[in-house]
Amino acid sequence: MMFIQHPTRSLCGFFLMCLPLLTSAQVFNYEPYDDSDLLGDFERPKQLHFGMNINIGKAGGKSSVFYNGTGFSELGDVFRELISIPERLDWNSVAGGSGNTVRNQIAQSLGIANAGAMSVATYPIDQRYDVGFGFGLRVLQRFNLENSLVMDVDIWRLKSRGAWQLNTGELPDQGQGSTDLRDFGIFGAEDRTAISLGYRTASPIDHSMSWIFEFGGNMTATRIRDHYIEVAGNTYDLIVPIGGQVGGQGIQELTWGIGYGGYVRLGAEAYMDAGAGLELSYRLGYDGIVLGTSDFRVFNHAIQLTWLFPPPQSVAASF
Repeated sequence: MMFIQHPTRSLCGFFLMCLPLLTSAQVFNYEPYDDSDLLGDFERPKQLHFGMNINIGKAGGKSSVFYNGTGFSELGDVFRELISIPERLDWNSVAGGSGNTVRNQIAQSLGIANAGAMSVATYPIDQRYDVGFGFGLRVLQRFNLENSLVMDVDIWRLKSRGAWQLNTGELPDQGQGSTDLRDFGIFGAEDRTAISLGYRTASPIDHSMSWIFEFGGNMTATRIRDHYIEVAGNTYDLIVPIGGQVGGQGIQELTWGIGYGGYVRLGAEAYMDAGAGLELSYRLGYDGIVLGTSDFRVFNHAIQLTWLFPPPQSVAASF
């Protein structure tokens, strides 16, 4: 009897015979994508984008020497002056140059018998800024996927701190020690507004994100808010009215100092729907910081998270 084999069975048999050969083959130089995969529809809207910045950074400590309590710097203000810690100790607590001095107040709060023997033993040698936070706005004009112009306006509020030593003039440990040194804090606070303009280029990783590199120039406006020492829970300003009482009313805020510098930024942008984007980057700035009449050149470091809003959609009116 003659049997006719079904075509499907023949194909299955042929596949089973070739399977060992297929599994033993090796694939070389496999890549998930190549340059051609980044062409075509992979474009970002060539429009004006707006975004919001959230910053965390560490300001360079060189400019914080302004707050070291020596009083060597100048404010350049017609109403107030910067004084040293010893000058503050001998400052009168009431107008007219009469009354109890700050030296006597501190002696009473610390339980020191001889206020006149007090002196500054050491000034801060490691005055530094705390980690600061800032917020800002971004305007970005994309010309194509790789090339853009970027302008950022960021506002920072920074605080500087250090420690100084007061020699009380007394003998510690029931007269067994040589000097009685006590550590107290010295602080400064300032506002900064940074405006930067730069060129940004992007290098695509895939359809979802790109590496970014940016460089440009910036202007930093700085204004001093506070500068004081803290002793036994009390604060004493080191910026005081000229020839007037401490805490006098009606004195205007200190003026802004303007400095100029440059920056570079490295990071990555993740592309989102409707032309939106989320960018994480590191910024290194070489900035001019002007405090009073002093102009400092410092390196500032920051991590920046930017949310780029979707560009506005224009809809043609229909009648």
